[in-house]
Amino acid sequence: MLAKLTTYSLLGIDALPVEVEVDISPGAMPKTILVGLAEAAVRESTHRIERALVNCGYVRPLDRIVINLSPADLPKEAASFDLPIAMGMLVASGQLTSDALSQYAAIGELALDGTIRPAKGALSMALAAKEQGWRGIVLPAANAQEAAVVEGIDIIPVTSLTEAVGFYSGQLEIPPQPFSWADAVASYGQYGVDYSDVRGQESAKRAVTVAAAGAHHLLMLGSPGTGKTLLASRLGTILPELAPAESLETTRIYSA
Repeated sequence: MLAKLTTYSLLGIDALPVEVEVDISPGAMPKTILVGLAEAAVRESTHRIERALVNCGYVRPLDRIVINLSPADLPKEAASFDLPIAMGMLVASGQLTSDALSQYAAIGELALDGTIRPAKGALSMALAAKEQGWRGIVLPAANAQEAAVVEGIDIIPVTSLTEAVGFYSGQLEIPPQPFSWADAVASYGQYGVDYSDVRGQESAKRAVTVAAAGAHHLLMLGSPGTGKTLLASRLGTILPELAPAESLETTRIYSA
């Protein structure tokens, strides 16, 4: 039986769609084959996935399993393919039936006990899913707040493989992660340092102020201990607040 799901792979800070195809051939020699230009972290995922399935109470297919990650010419490097591959194995083996697979993409790394670990680039993946018209994306709960910045798409947080299966099967209702821009700015838009901490260095402070006011680049040269790091770490406190689009772009870089 053949199962198809959609996930995403990072290329720089951009997320590109990857179709996960899982085919199980009953009666064939038991073997798991993973193709599609997968790097070591992805190739090793089959062992994690198989143990996660068993430890969560599901049956590990004992048939020939072929997993294809398409497009084949796109390098796949992260472990975030674990969850969609696991879901594909459950669907292909007849242990899961779901109409939501065509509406929700999935990302996430699995631990051996089925816990879902955070993935890099969740924000970029949520943006890509929205652009491609997906209803939502299922991802690790640790990434949910980050991805919830994207409006117009349901961010479904899950902490384990069983939760993901429950959501896709319709047996578990998981509300989308809420997000408030004002609350996020109030929580994360504060600094623990201040520009007034810098004493002396009037010429350097003036140069930093001019650079901040005019959006200029700044190159600091000097001996260790003269205050370069102190000035640089407090430069952000005198910059204007980021616009939502600027904040989104900056967060994508940190996320990736």
